[in-house]
Amino acid sequence: MRLAEKVALVTGGGRGLGKAVCLTLAKEGAHIAIGDINLADAESVAGLVKQVGRKAVAIRADVSKENEVKALVAKTIETFGTIDILVNNAGIFHKGPVAEMTEEVWDKVLDVNLKGTFLCSREVLPTLKQKRAGKVINIASLAGEVGGILAGSNYAASKAGVICFTKSLAKELAPFGINVNCIAPGVIDTEMTQAFPREDLKKSIPLGTLGEPQDVANGVLFFASEESKYITGETLNINGGIFMD
Repeated sequence: MRLAEKVALVTGGGRGLGKAVCLTLAKEGAHIAIGDINLADAESVAGLVKQVGRKAVAIRADVSKENEVKALVAKTIETFGTIDILVNNAGIFHKGPVAEMTEEVWDKVLDVNLKGTFLCSREVLPTLKQKRAGKVINIASLAGEVGGILAGSNYAASKAGVICFTKSLAKELAPFGINVNCIAPGVIDTEMTQAFPREDLKKSIPLGTLGEPQDVANGVLFFASEESKYITGETLNINGGIFMD
């Protein structure tokens, strides 16, 4: 129980990677606030968290909207009294060439993926600073490391921004004892990747297979636990060897 009685807020926690993260942290003792734009999905995951004996609350929130982020964090603190761990997982995917990309599509992806990470992080800072402890874990992407392969340039740019935001925030919060780290998943077997040419992708992955949501959740658990207390500003690549640094 590495996270016994800790409180974790996970955005985009209603499915895919977020769902795996919520359940993994709960099994290690954390109470979970599940933020998601789809309340039914968040409520479903909250039920699963409660089945493993932890407390949970489902909250509908669009992380690109400042007022909804404020309400999300306020509801979490109202329910549990504090926040110890923030996982900025909420994100949307887009593919397609720049020549066919509208300003609206560009803005939407950047607003959710990058601005959402900023808004959620900023909103939890007063609580974490007061405690002089805490963990912020941002979910980026392989695309943010190497540019879009199957992803559009707006998605890749948003995730590259998350990686650099992580480093900047880590420097800002280090004096308060707060760790800020990032995970950059490669091709993970989720609903988002169902339409990808899977057999071709497997051939490009040195380990020869797609990742599982649990692989990413395990990385989040490491950064959320005291095992990573001397690591901050780091990006952990979980991609089967496609990109090595």
